Amino acid sequence: MNASDGQSSGNQAILVADNVNVFYSSNTPAVAGVCLEVLKNQITAFIGPSGCGKSTILRCFNRLNDLIEGARVKGSITFNGIDLYDPKVDAVAVRRHIGMVFQRPNPFPKSIYENIAFGPRINGFKGNKSEMDDLVEKSLRSAAIWDEVKDKLKESGLALSGGQQQRLCIARAIAVEPQVILMDEPCSALDPISTLRIEELMQELKQKYTLVIVTHNMQQASRSADMTAFFNTELADNGKRMGKLVEIDRTSVIFSSPKQTATEEYISGRFG
Repeated sequence: MNASDGQSSGNQAILVADNVNVFYSSNTPAVAGVCLEVLKNQITAFIGPSGCGKSTILRCFNRLNDLIEGARVKGSITFNGIDLYDPKVDAVAVRRHIGMVFQRPNPFPKSIYENIAFGPRINGFKGNKSEMDDLVEKSLRSAAIWDEVKDKLKESGLALSGGQQQRLCIARAIAVEPQVILMDEPCSALDPISTLRIEELMQELKQKYTLVIVTHNMQQASRSADMTAFFNTELADNGKRMGKLVEIDRTSVIFSSPKQTATEEYISGRFG
């Protein structure tokens, strides 16, 4: 999967969803009719009430829904023009280009060093020990945690604080050199100080990567995101609820003058 062909600097769309519908076991879509673009080297936030499809769409971008029995995706999702759901595209290769950081920190039960080295090794890293050392340091520095762990690389990643563990997981995602980093509520399990450090880190990371975050924290979206997409639920014909994308725009527009009444009501706290 050679997804970097034709890339140049600028804010062109790196991910494009066109009429995406996601089904689990039901014939009613969990989320329906989603059309949106994720712009390169920007932070796009997905906001909305629980059950509106934010995380479902996020997981479509690196095909994590493939791991859920009975899940299926209809519509088109392209990454640098490549159809991610083309039968010839390897899902594992997709996840090398599009990494994921989960809601709760999930370091491997390994040393800090091995948490970072694991991904490059299984992806065929050909360098020697010194080159791996450099990659580990570079990844930890990129995740703003090197100075805190450089003297304890042989210690378990599980011994770190929650905020440090989350930055370790970000470093682990960076180590395989993705182009996009997906973050599913990356700060929901963290204290305010750790949350602020992750938000500062996201601003640094977007210089090199494209970020898509799911958050219930309105302040976090307004502080951190360049673009914001608001999702909501609506009733399907059979009376069941399904997620829908209401609107996506620059974050400043979404939070000051959204086009849809439902967005304004959610932002202002009148529902959701």
